[in-house]
Amino acid sequence: MSRKVDPASLMTLCPACLQAFQDARKAFLRRADVHQQTKDVCTYCQSRYGFDYYVQPAAAHRDSIHRKVRTYVPASNH
Repeated sequence: MSRKVDPASLMTLCPACLQAFQDARKAFLRRADVHQQTKDVCTYCQSRYGFDYYVQPAAAHRDSIHRKVRTYVPASNH
């Protein structure tokens, strides 16, 4: 059985670059470790410091949401 490769990638983003990604709305961002305290050099601008985020293209994230099985339960007629 083959597993689908997760298109998310790990990036360090400073607040300015994080804001740019959020404003563009072309990626889904999720903190890698909400308890991370040590900042690293930003992967994008390489001049400021930030935290680690999983960055997934918005289209790939949207596709994975739509693939989840949803069950429709009609309201009963009372």
